[in-house]
Amino acid sequence: MSFFETISDKFFNPFCCRNREVYFDCICQLIEKSKEIPVLYETDARNTLILYLQNCRYSLETENIGEEIGQGRTPQENAAVILRYFRSCGWITPQEIGRSGDNIASVSVYCRKLVDAIRKIFQEDANGAITNHIFSMYEILKSAFHRDSGRAMRPYLNLLVPLIEHECDLKNELLILKDSIREIMRAVMRMADANSFGRFLIKDELLNRFFNDYFFIKKSGLIPSYISSIDRMLQKLRRSGLYEKMVQEYRQMENVEEGQARDKINRQFGELDSFINLEYEQEMSYIDRKINTYYNLYATRMMMVLSGNTNLEHQLNGLLLFLKNLKEEERQEALKQLAQSHRLMSVGYIGRKSLERRKKSNPNRKNTGLPAGELSQEEKQRLTDELLKETPDRYSLDNAKKHFDGMFAGKDQLSLEECGIHTRDDAMMIAAGIIYSGSAGFPYEVEFREGMVETEAARISNVNIKRKEE
Repeated sequence: MSFFETISDKFFNPFCCRNREVYFDCICQLIEKSKEIPVLYETDARNTLILYLQNCRYSLETENIGEEIGQGRTPQENAAVILRYFRSCGWITPQEIGRSGDNIASVSVYCRKLVDAIRKIFQEDANGAITNHIFSMYEILKSAFHRDSGRAMRPYLNLLVPLIEHECDLKNELLILKDSIREIMRAVMRMADANSFGRFLIKDELLNRFFNDYFFIKKSGLIPSYISSIDRMLQKLRRSGLYEKMVQEYRQMENVEEGQARDKINRQFGELDSFINLEYEQEMSYIDRKINTYYNLYATRMMMVLSGNTNLEHQLNGLLLFLKNLKEEERQEALKQLAQSHRLMSVGYIGRKSLERRKKSNPNRKNTGLPAGELSQEEKQRLTDELLKETPDRYSLDNAKKHFDGMFAGKDQLSLEECGIHTRDDAMMIAAGIIYSGSAGFPYEVEFREGMVETEAARISNVNIKRKEE
């Protein structure tokens, strides 16, 4: 049965009249309203249209659709006319009285599908659509092999059909990418000044969407691995028991012979295999070549625009050939004339590095390395003792104890503010005291408080330091 026989003869009329933008927005408003309430009654639909018409940004033009709609009528009258027009075109279901006693004004199924398709084609953001289809195909195949998978119960409808749909959509998205390159090239050829080049790079949404999708596919590193996984799982699916279930399911669903069902399934698997292993790589290679062509075209066009549509390379080549054919005296005279018409100035500046003096290395610096050769145990012990005496532990337990004894001077408790932390050594001694607080030989203990204290040397946790009880 033709689909024209299942819909009204006036189904497409609202798209062909003067108020088509108003009608499309009105049906979109009704679809969104029907998602908020269980049943859309005629009163709710009329109130929705009245509110839209009161804030309508379009001008209503008077037209003959059985009843007039235009600026001469109130929003209430126009809303009632639009509802009757939608019902006569099949966009709203026929009159049916609901439980509240009001007529039901549900949007028909075909109208919903038509509006969704229009939004999908013209209004939705296609950014990332290619990768979404690849990820969806991968997830469908991966779920097919899970234990107790719901998709395995009806593998043809739940596995193969969605895979074919995503494969077709993926082909369309690749074609959109190719068409985008053509549109970019046409736009570049129409540019006549540098200002238009700047606007093209900064404001053109098509350029941003195209390169975002393209560079994500090329540079993310995920897509090739997903493509190979999809190919591997397709082969596994074809060899599994789900293949026979697909054949039997299609045979019962379409009421055909087993041979016809098997041929249909094989053709669909062959289409998937051909696209994954051959067509996808061919399309991406074609896009790569077109991208390089686009870059070359853009560079050439930019050079011509900035040079006033003059090919400087061609002009320079002609000048050199002309000088080559001159005699020596005439060539020298021509070069002098050319030198007078062109001035080349060299501009430089002195940086800070040019003024810095080089630091001389200290020739008397003591060599800290050990001499080569074997050392006796006595010599090693002597050198070790000298090293320890020359660099004693500044923050040892004994040194920290002496430092705190000097600070307390008869006091039993000090806050961090009273310690007088002015240098890095003071801060390091406080840190050493915190470390030795729990040691048996350290006569002081640290008690933490809330917050931090800003000192001249460092930002330290707020603590109280007190003597340990004897």
